[in-house]
Amino acid sequence: MIDVLGPEKRRRRTTQEKIAIVQQSFEPGMTVSLVARQHGVAASQLFLVA
Repeated sequence: MIDVLGPEKRRRRTTQEKIAIVQQSFEPGMTVSLVARQHGVAASQLFLVA
């Protein structure tokens, strides 16, 4: 059985939040894909912000 979930609203982040997320990807042991998953975004979006 597959559950169909309702549409999720897009999260709008401030510039400061975006910068903090990108900075996390530069921390030792962190990767772009890991940070992206933690914040629920595609890795390609982090490259667009950076």
